[in-house]
Amino acid sequence: MAHNRMNKETLLPSQSTSSPQPVDDGMKTQYYAGVDLGSNSFHLVLARRVNQQLQIVDRMREMVRLGAGLRDDGRIDKETQTRALAAAVRFGDRLRGLPSDHVRVVGTYTLRRARRADKFLDRVADAIGHPVEIISGQEEARLIYRGVGFTRGVAKSRRLVFDIGGGSTELILGEGPHPLAMESLFMGCVSYSHRFFPNGRITRKRWRQAEIAARLELQPVESQFRGLGWQEAVGTSGSVRAMSNVLTEQGAEDGVISPAGLADLKQQLLDIGHIDRLSFPTLTSDRAAVFVGGVVILCAAFEGLGIERLIPCDGALREGLLDEMVGPEVREDVRNQTVESLLTLYHADRLQAQQVGDTAIYFFDQVAAQWGIDDHELRELLAYSAQLHEIGLAVSHSGYHKHGHYLLSHGDLAGFSWENQGLIAALVRLHRRKLVLQGTADQVVLEYSNAVLPLIVLLRLAVLMHRNRVHEAHPDVTLTAGDKKLHLQFPPRWLSERPLMEADLIQEARYLRGSGYKLTFGSEGETPFSL
Repeated sequence: MAHNRMNKETLLPSQSTSSPQPVDDGMKTQYYAGVDLGSNSFHLVLARRVNQQLQIVDRMREMVRLGAGLRDDGRIDKETQTRALAAAVRFGDRLRGLPSDHVRVVGTYTLRRARRADKFLDRVADAIGHPVEIISGQEEARLIYRGVGFTRGVAKSRRLVFDIGGGSTELILGEGPHPLAMESLFMGCVSYSHRFFPNGRITRKRWRQAEIAARLELQPVESQFRGLGWQEAVGTSGSVRAMSNVLTEQGAEDGVISPAGLADLKQQLLDIGHIDRLSFPTLTSDRAAVFVGGVVILCAAFEGLGIERLIPCDGALREGLLDEMVGPEVREDVRNQTVESLLTLYHADRLQAQQVGDTAIYFFDQVAAQWGIDDHELRELLAYSAQLHEIGLAVSHSGYHKHGHYLLSHGDLAGFSWENQGLIAALVRLHRRKLVLQGTADQVVLEYSNAVLPLIVLLRLAVLMHRNRVHEAHPDVTLTAGDKKLHLQFPPRWLSERPLMEADLIQEARYLRGSGYKLTFGSEGETPFSL
């Protein structure tokens, strides 16, 4: 689901009315694009699929400095919005004609923090021609690790990946194709440059303040990463490449960043004393504005983590997006692993979760076309919500649906965008009791009610069907739907033999009536119940 960047009637990137229609010339379907709307720069990478492999054919980069335009109240100032929209228009021109399922556009740290940015992001999506997904820091880290594997090859030994973004820094330790530990830290080249060097002056006192702040961010994870250890450290992002280029000018072998080279660069910056006087031949003026913040962060990382050499790498988040689009089953595997870990963490009743999920999908398949929600992604999200609907019991039975909503809203769910995560949390929150939509907790439902409310209704019915917690298959029930109407047809005498189920269905019909839905039900050959 791409947050509010599409027709309000739906949730999914594949349903975006602003996306260009695929070209039937057999050529466009060979191309894939990954777009990263970062806090410092917007990036686009275009690749062509050749013999099951991706070949990069074009790159675009626009220095937008989105993070610098984020005000204290969480809003993005108009000047920055103008720059962002201009960049989005240029990206949209380059992407014109690509199939919607061959393009992924993601927003990171600044767009995670931005408030009341829906209209702005609607305009960005319209300009690019594809919806925007806001992803969590953990999801960003996972995709960065995948992007490094795409560029350098899958790690043959344990690999540390360090990515300095404009607003956040991602730290990933992995082995082979799989991350073992991931962290997203609240420090970036834009935020640190503006916070500690606001007027451009580079002093030893300010440097020390910035370095201490970075070490404090790193401190909680240092022992974990040092304990796991690594054989190769890789640095991604524009900041790392800029440092590598400057050090290469000064004799660094193969652009590798060493403690000695970094210490020398730090001293040079202190001697220069002002950002406006930076004059390294390979350092562009737009990168110079945030260069110092990146160097400070890397100095702190070298000291805190004990990094001895850092190899620069061009691959990062956008390459990870490309690689995952060609192998979408990997993303599904990641989602399944995430759900599995949550079920384990919160000691969920797996049999109950599975049978509720099976029944929810059984109902979905019967009415999806009638309700206009016939989409694979919606089907998957309903199944995940069903599996996770009881995790709040780990906190307390009283209000467990609210506890589940909180856990899912505030956790990092690898493989899911923030909006998909919000949808799952909303379904869990509303799967029982009164169906009342109010407040920001249910904002995703209020925005996309035509797509989400049917999923909520289906989940509620599936949960109700298995309230007795007897592990058995659902009955041969026929579910038919109309415009906010649905009818459950049970086998002969089935309901009369289950008075508690009938009472629950009557109560559910009352709950649904409050949201404009009419539920009727009955056993075959009997007069159906109707409020």
